[in-house]
Amino acid sequence: MLRLLFLLLLISASTVSAQGARQQLQAFSRNLQTAQVTFQQIVTGPNGEKVQSAQGRMQLKSPNLFRWEYSKPLQQLIIADGKQIWVYDADLQQVTVKGQDALNQDNPLSALTKPALIDRFYTVKELPLQQGVSWLELVPKNTQTSPFVKAWLGFTAEGLASMRLYDSLGQVSEFTFGIWQKNKTIPASRFVFSVPKGVDVVQ
Repeated sequence: MLRLLFLLLLISASTVSAQGARQQLQAFSRNLQTAQVTFQQIVTGPNGEKVQSAQGRMQLKSPNLFRWEYSKPLQQLIIADGKQIWVYDADLQQVTVKGQDALNQDNPLSALTKPALIDRFYTVKELPLQQGVSWLELVPKNTQTSPFVKAWLGFTAEGLASMRLYDSLGQVSEFTFGIWQKNKTIPASRFVFSVPKGVDVVQ
């Protein structure tokens, strides 16, 4: 009887925490116009070995403008301007351009500005609480074009704390976010990319 009661409590706790992940996404996204935050990124291999680390800053503006800027160890810039995504590698003197879809499925953080659309593009599963973090799993429905097989968004009472991207090779890219600054003015120029002179454009 006691064991049955304990199992029921566990199931109940999992349900509450699962609901919390979706609710925390909705709360974070409510009235969100702009947001910016610093991040640390660690990439681990299939056996848990550390492959790479990086850090940078992310800015977004609702509904579909994003700017990812890596500062260490190498400089790389990713800008989604609402129509196209620009990936600029300063060391290679090359920029890759591709179209930006309705939810920008290459970047699951677009769920922060369009939470109502995530069920259209992803299979969404709410995961149990882990060490104070509520997780929301997003599995792309268009598996052929997505660079990851699933993404986890981790929320705490302070907002989005972590994101994990799992790829088909068994690698995991984990982003740990700092303190979010919401609805601060961000110049429109931050979401515009001008190709530097002498840089190759790959489409």
